[in-house]
Amino acid sequence: MTNLIATDAQDLEIDSGLVELYELEIGTGSNNTLFFHPGKDLDNGTTDKDLIFDGNTYIALPIMMDNIEKSATGAMNRPKLTIANVESIIKTGSDFKTQMEDGTWDATIDGEALPATEFEIDDLVGQRITRRVTLEKYTGSGTTAYEFDKEVFIIDRIAAKTAILIELELSAPVDLAGIRLPRRQVIGKYCPWLYQGHHTKSETSSACFWKTKNQVRDENGNFYSFYFTKDDEPLVLNTRLTGNSTSFWKGEYSSGTTYAAGEYVSTNPGTTSELYWRSEKDSNTGNTPSETSIFWQIVRTYSQYSSSTAYSVHATDPRRNDYVLSSDTVWRAIAANTGVTPGTNQNVWVRGDVCGKLLKSCKSRYQVIPKATGSGYTLGGIPHKKENTYQALPFGGFPGSRKFR
Repeated sequence: MTNLIATDAQDLEIDSGLVELYELEIGTGSNNTLFFHPGKDLDNGTTDKDLIFDGNTYIALPIMMDNIEKSATGAMNRPKLTIANVESIIKTGSDFKTQMEDGTWDATIDGEALPATEFEIDDLVGQRITRRVTLEKYTGSGTTAYEFDKEVFIIDRIAAKTAILIELELSAPVDLAGIRLPRRQVIGKYCPWLYQGHHTKSETSSACFWKTKNQVRDENGNFYSFYFTKDDEPLVLNTRLTGNSTSFWKGEYSSGTTYAAGEYVSTNPGTTSELYWRSEKDSNTGNTPSETSIFWQIVRTYSQYSSSTAYSVHATDPRRNDYVLSSDTVWRAIAANTGVTPGTNQNVWVRGDVCGKLLKSCKSRYQVIPKATGSGYTLGGIPHKKENTYQALPFGGFPGSRKFR
């Protein structure tokens, strides 16, 4: 707290209203922070306009924080932050969305870019939020940033979520469940490691040894490359799922055909509604493919990237956007484009091959068996439904932290 604002606070009458300002820091980056304020001062005076403070513009947003009182006894307070449904706000044309679509926005979580189109409420867990309090007279361009002491919190969990608001439970950085010093946050079922970090970063940054290609070798010495979405859906090279029947590709689904585990089919072939599926069980007859069926696993397809090809996005389901392979990485389009190289613009392409951070995500990769073998299938491998039982999962991967999800 600066001496000047401390003097103001001790006056019998304060000639300016107190205002709260919030800064939400998402992941890491040089431009990864959203700035907002409640739209009222602490005396309930209306200030529903953008406020400039310390060089940043804070956007008015319906928001309320309670349970922020401090006490020298008992457990530390866990404040509640109630805010208009920011997931909808960010995704439906607002100042937030404009800021996140700015070319300099570079927020990343667990090494993955997070543009506005990919933002979900769950991404807020583990993020840092700073509460700043000042007098309204110290806001605006050209003023000195006098303020009371900052309060920093971590979003510990989403306490409630409705169509109109979310309630976030906050805690002090040293008061998160499962944290000990020296710190490693542990929550069951979730993996804390950076996906492919051993190969994409430094050897010491991650215990995840899953490579970007040539991850599996068969008994004949052939290496195979496999890719999966964050929902653990197989990503298969589109040219594998065309032509005549093979040991794995059976063409259009037929209710009268019996399918074995690991065989692939399509529904609505030749239309914009075409989808691909993998049989999850042997003796699979008469079970119509669907995402809720235990007999089928939906499969996504990718093509080799070409700068002359026009890539598109699905009108309602972003999982059905175009996928491409570029520089040993599968990417998913999040905006229609032609000639935009994957990896150069996070508002156009995001990683398509992403770990789901669950135990089954690890199993589907490290214990994958090639359905089609031989040198012709080494690039763009076909994952079998069946998994091996001898390949160990990475040491230390589980339990892990939801923070990295």
